[in-house]
Amino acid sequence: MIMRMQEDTNAETLEAYESGVADYNAVAIPEVTGSLKTWVDAGLAMLPPGAHILELGSGHGRDAKYMASRGFDVEPTDAAQAFVDYLNQNGQHARLLNALTDDYGGPYDMVYAGAVLVHFTTQETGDVLQKVKSALQPDGLFSFSVKIGEGSGWSDAKLKARRFFTYWQEKPLRELLASNGFSVVFWEEGTTGHNNGEWYHVVARREA
Repeated sequence: MIMRMQEDTNAETLEAYESGVADYNAVAIPEVTGSLKTWVDAGLAMLPPGAHILELGSGHGRDAKYMASRGFDVEPTDAAQAFVDYLNQNGQHARLLNALTDDYGGPYDMVYAGAVLVHFTTQETGDVLQKVKSALQPDGLFSFSVKIGEGSGWSDAKLKARRFFTYWQEKPLRELLASNGFSVVFWEEGTTGHNNGEWYHVVARREA
């Protein structure tokens, strides 16, 4: 029963993105600025020049484009075919990748997931952390963001279809990272520029 519930939440969320590319892009913030930029830059500063980055959930491609402009080798991916098509049509050479079920490849110097883990249950987030760990170099970085709050639920904000969200508090998130072999090297509370609450912006290093 629990496994069926997890599969259904992710499947329905992906369906919302498959049909919502235009709606999402219409409200997406076009530039990497503010606390978002502070976090992204903090992670990039810990990488060697030209480092290889896998992005999960690239969406409209803003973050991948920014990181590539800084000289990094970025591989955009998304679990929604509609966004993969959009990215490829705009010259970003993306591939379809479901963070829950697919092999990530690698090894990468960083896995980046902006506003992706928000759509997974707590158990699924732990599973993703293990997949990220397997895809990273021994001292590689995982840069990600999650919404601050408690519990989980559905929202139809920004799109015409509902999406599943899990909200986090600092202590359990840090504990989950530690139990999956990651040490936090950057932690910030910030916003995305939307009126949609506060976020944790995190960079964690894979422990040897």
